[in-house]
Amino acid sequence: MFHYSRRWGPGYAYACSPTSRRHRKSRSEHTYESRRHGHGRFGVRRPLRYLTYHLELDETQVRKVAAILDQLKNEREQAKLDESRTVSDLAELVTNTDLSVDMLKEALAPRVEAAERLQLAVARAIQQMAVVLDPDQREEFAYLLTSKAIVL
Repeated sequence: MFHYSRRWGPGYAYACSPTSRRHRKSRSEHTYESRRHGHGRFGVRRPLRYLTYHLELDETQVRKVAAILDQLKNEREQAKLDESRTVSDLAELVTNTDLSVDMLKEALAPRVEAAERLQLAVARAIQQMAVVLDPDQREEFAYLLTSKAIVL
């Protein structure tokens, strides 16, 4: 029979054992706070923190880049929603006995439109990022894009 020597506690949820929490209380509390409440270096999401670190952005640039990434995130969520709607429309069409290619094309049209809107949103985001960044930061951003360290 397998026997647990310790009870599961909140320390296990954050990849630290209860004994290590006793020895490094201030560090583990900081880790707990940053993971639970989202407070990080600038209090923003990870892609923005990554760009902030690698591009050495100042506060105004961070705010502008955050707004750009937020717009892009919203457009991606809308595209995902449109795709799920087309899947349900296709499922309804499959149950019909008189299925035609034109009906399927019409049901798939929102998916194509969503992909085009997303492509335009990515292009707009890259253009806005280029305006916000300095020339040296643009070179580093281009390197991050070509090396696929960041994907927009």
